[in-house]
Amino acid sequence: MSIIECLEEYSDIYGVADFSKNKDELIETYGEDICKYPYAIAIGHKMIEEIIENIPLTYSNDKLAQEYLDEYFNSHQRVSKIADRIVEEIEKEGYDALVLDVSGKNENLNLKMPFSNKASAHLAGIGWLGKNNLLTTKEFGPRLTWATILTNAPLSEYAGDTMESPCGKCTVCVKACPGKAITDLPDPKKSYSPEKCGEFLMSRKNEGHPVACGMCLYICPFGNEKLNPGDYI
Repeated sequence: MSIIECLEEYSDIYGVADFSKNKDELIETYGEDICKYPYAIAIGHKMIEEIIENIPLTYSNDKLAQEYLDEYFNSHQRVSKIADRIVEEIEKEGYDALVLDVSGKNENLNLKMPFSNKASAHLAGIGWLGKNNLLTTKEFGPRLTWATILTNAPLSEYAGDTMESPCGKCTVCVKACPGKAITDLPDPKKSYSPEKCGEFLMSRKNEGHPVACGMCLYICPFGNEKLNPGDYI
């Protein structure tokens, strides 16, 4: 099985980023080690649809909230196992590879800060950062968990380019956010407030509820069978 065949079999969506295109910016942010290998494979793994669809009910049902919180962490474990399987295939072909875990770290890399797996997917051109600062794809919206593999396998022909956000005038996530953590701005670094998001989650915890929300993940028209993105953007 080739590397690409392996990716197609085990991941729901994948892409390849050529780090040489953004080398200076990456090194400035994360340090020299992030470009130890020239390519990054972004692997997207879809969360369980039935659980995502119950998110609106989690605010009044702690059992469903805990189920979503568990799935959030379980999906990270699943995508990590997928990444490990793909690394095995890469190494079988005689190349080097290592996985950046869901926290964006690897013990063999000395990084200034944990790597954002959303960044590899964005640089690979398979998605964009929405106003909610979630990596979003046209196929699955933001209902994905991500892992990154750094490798020296020759994958230049598969490398993509960054995608512009098609969110446009859509404000569905802005209006739906219970913590008022999202505003209608094109730059996700400015439109999304991790502080307000965290404050809302802590308020839920202080009230005795599971620390779970996910409304912006659920409500995005992309990946949501009940909504048509064309009606909003």
